[in-house]
Amino acid sequence: MKSLLSSLGAIAVAVFLSLSSPLHATAPGRWIESSNPPYVARVSDGTLLSIQLQPMRLRLDMNAHNSVRSETDDFKPARYSFPRAHVPQAVLHRLTDIYRYERRRDVPIVSSGGNWVIAEYFPARSHIPVARFQLLGGRVQRQERLDSTGRTTQIVVIGWARVAASADEEASDLTALGERPAWIRVFRVSPSGAKTLVAVARRKRSFTAPPDPDHVPQDDDLTFGSPKGMPEWRSMAEFVAAQEIDLDAAALSGKSGTAQRAGSRV
Repeated sequence: MKSLLSSLGAIAVAVFLSLSSPLHATAPGRWIESSNPPYVARVSDGTLLSIQLQPMRLRLDMNAHNSVRSETDDFKPARYSFPRAHVPQAVLHRLTDIYRYERRRDVPIVSSGGNWVIAEYFPARSHIPVARFQLLGGRVQRQERLDSTGRTTQIVVIGWARVAASADEEASDLTALGERPAWIRVFRVSPSGAKTLVAVARRKRSFTAPPDPDHVPQDDDLTFGSPKGMPEWRSMAEFVAAQEIDLDAAALSGKSGTAQRAGSRV
């Protein structure tokens, strides 16, 4: 039995590392493994740095957008980190005490884990996120702006697509992007959930060959304006400032002023 638990612990650590960025994986600290309740945590000098656990252990933080199910219909594991908060290691004795602190919550999109995740940032004592991103290798693929109730009010989609593509439509056939394909699309979301395209960063010229999906264009290759093609901003800096686009997902580190907004209380 002891050998079995050791093997399971090694697997848990490997999965935990697969969800971590290189920075997190190499940061100082030591691992703590628990089977009851099951979690894998990284601690240092009496401080909890991060923890991976089944999301139902902190179910009040779960919502329809950050709770991804596996192929067997189980919820995928959640990974918590604390970019701004000093969280005492003692919370491991009562995991719900994590709610008291500002926290980042990452959930893998695929069962193999890795660094393709839905990431959110929660204020202390709140279960309403102030930021939500879809990240691949740390690069923002999608950003949602949320109001004080957690409703999505704006969606920013980053990646090559036809300008007319819907907010959630992926460009699976990059040969059909058309003239001046979009790199960034900004959608306003109504209270009923209807999406309206309001701003676009698009390529000045069409592609002569299908682009690499991971190809990030130079700012000079893009124009920034209305969906009808009228330029409104002179640079990427002006565009992202006007549309409140967080290309670096800084809000996940608590660097955004909105991260201080109070939500629902525990």
